[in-house]
Amino acid sequence: MDAPEEPLPPVIYTMENKPIVTCAGDQNLFTSVYPTLSQQLPREPMEWRRSYGRAPKMIHLESNFVQFKEELLPKEGNKALLTFPFLHIYWTECCDTEVYKATVKDDLTKWQNVLKAHSSVDWLIVVVENDAKKKNKTNILPRTSIVDKIRNDFCNKQSDRCVVLSDPLKDSSRTQESWNAFLTKLRTLLLMSFTKNLGKFEDDMRTLREKRTEPGWSFCEYFMVQEELAFVFEMLQQFEDALVQYDELDALFSQYVVNFGAGGLKCPACNLAACQC
Repeated sequence: MDAPEEPLPPVIYTMENKPIVTCAGDQNLFTSVYPTLSQQLPREPMEWRRSYGRAPKMIHLESNFVQFKEELLPKEGNKALLTFPFLHIYWTECCDTEVYKATVKDDLTKWQNVLKAHSSVDWLIVVVENDAKKKNKTNILPRTSIVDKIRNDFCNKQSDRCVVLSDPLKDSSRTQESWNAFLTKLRTLLLMSFTKNLGKFEDDMRTLREKRTEPGWSFCEYFMVQEELAFVFEMLQQFEDALVQYDELDALFSQYVVNFGAGGLKCPACNLAACQC
């Protein structure tokens, strides 16, 4: 990918992070729409439905938008949800046939190949239409042609993964209608990815907890996993769910202390039969 003229700020990982979304393609284009996007994204709540009989909740989604880099993609075995990019967006305002063939198509191909290599299936292509940039140009395709080409070249049966954002910096009813459709799609895809990855994280955590009677199991290592789940809930401002994680850890540790006192178990903190805490 081409390096941006003004790179976005680096990601600083803290427990107050927002879900990460990477942005590829035209970085200057994204920078121009970012203020409006970051302001409007959390305005409308989304219903968050989860498994295991949990009641649905209404949440406001925010995101930490960062420049796309391959090193941000999770590697095999990486379970750190706080550093996990949940959605990848490619931005373009190409409306010229020759430009699409010469540069944009090749750049999109490289981007998708990197995502496929890391089994990243949560992505979206945004085509920004700007009427001012169409003036005095040749080889301009009709309004829907570039979008159709992108859908045919890259979306296969997922045609909804390519959306149009019309004149996003204008103040018009057409622009607002376009923004609303785009934001709905963005919130939906972001929530779908988050729910899917969070569910897998919780399944892996339960599997790890079920191994607590096996030799070599470490409470400290497990603590870090469930604590990260608590941080994720804090990130979503679901503080009651975060407290549940700490209550479960407290109960698990208390039981280990009781069992250790009765003999026959390793210390839950240092994982040694002869405690060195």
